[in-house]
Amino acid sequence: MNLIRDIDQHKPRQIITRHSVEMLRDLGMQVIAEGIETAAERDTLLDLGVTLFQGYYFAKPAFEALPDINWK
Repeated sequence: MNLIRDIDQHKPRQIITRHSVEMLRDLGMQVIAEGIETAAERDTLLDLGVTLFQGYYFAKPAFEALPDINWK
């Protein structure tokens, strides 16, 4: 998450992320960016090749909001 925070304003983090995404794809792995809180972070990550995201920008945790499950 520290890598993602304000990535749109931090060129060294962008370089690290771009090369990490490339390396992980070469290894056959999927990349998921977590901790996205702004549209600018999301847009920058899209430009860097990330396509899977998680974070408050999309939805806040809502464990208490999950429906009850009838196990009978």
